[in-house]
Amino acid sequence: MSQGMIYNIQRMSVQDGPGLRTTVFLKGCPLSCLWCSNPESQRTTPQLMFFESLCTGCGACMNVCPAGAVVPLDGKFGRDVEKCINCGQCADVCPSKAREIAGKEMTVEAIMDVVRKDSLFYENSNGGVTFGGGEPTAGGAFFLDLAQAAHDEGFHITVDTCGFCPAERFDRTIELADLFLFDCKHMDPEQHKKYTGQDNTIILRNLRAALNSDTQVRLRMPLMPDMNDSDENIAAMANFFKEFDRTEIEVMPCHAFGRNKYAALGWPYRMSGEYTPEQLNVVLERFANHGLKTVIV
Repeated sequence: MSQGMIYNIQRMSVQDGPGLRTTVFLKGCPLSCLWCSNPESQRTTPQLMFFESLCTGCGACMNVCPAGAVVPLDGKFGRDVEKCINCGQCADVCPSKAREIAGKEMTVEAIMDVVRKDSLFYENSNGGVTFGGGEPTAGGAFFLDLAQAAHDEGFHITVDTCGFCPAERFDRTIELADLFLFDCKHMDPEQHKKYTGQDNTIILRNLRAALNSDTQVRLRMPLMPDMNDSDENIAAMANFFKEFDRTEIEVMPCHAFGRNKYAALGWPYRMSGEYTPEQLNVVLERFANHGLKTVIV
């Protein structure tokens, strides 16, 4: 039975497509965006997250760690990132949930068992299933098997994607999906690579394919100060969308909600600053000047 790495399944979601939804978050992403607010989604392997503020200093973790990675930390017990093997034994015994493992293997059928529990809510709210990440299409055959299973049961399927995916796999995804939430990060390939680790050649190819299909596409843009909010980039984006008579884009202004997750992973936090209301209004005016209506999500 096909199986893959999941880091969360969120039931009764209202933010990831129409109606009430079950959102399945696949682990793994080909991009490494500077502003990523879910860093635990980037790697395809399980990762230990240590939330220092929740630690009560009970020492249960130290008693079970096989790698000697638990270390004293100001009356609590921290983690030696270099020694940690992400086995999760400390998370299993932590009474305060200061230690958690992000990521576990699940079969398609096990995930569908969770999805089916809310099927009545989908029917009553015109909801369904959303596949997110990470990047869901990075799950390869597992993702396609999962999408096929949801499709076969008649569920509305939304795919929240960055679009970085081999063309053949993305074209198959178009056939299975009812809706794409498609992130547009930057139109310039070199700038896109600078901020995400990859250029946007395949992304724009896949975006064109989605916009030329019968599958619904909602265009989205993570809006980052001094990275992709220039008049030049917004103008290029507007010109691209005009080819498809698209005049609306959902914008997601920069926030720091993921900062504690970076600390929990032992990773540096690379973003600085958020928009003031006045600064955001200036940027939103740039969209309007180029004929794009913005919806903040």
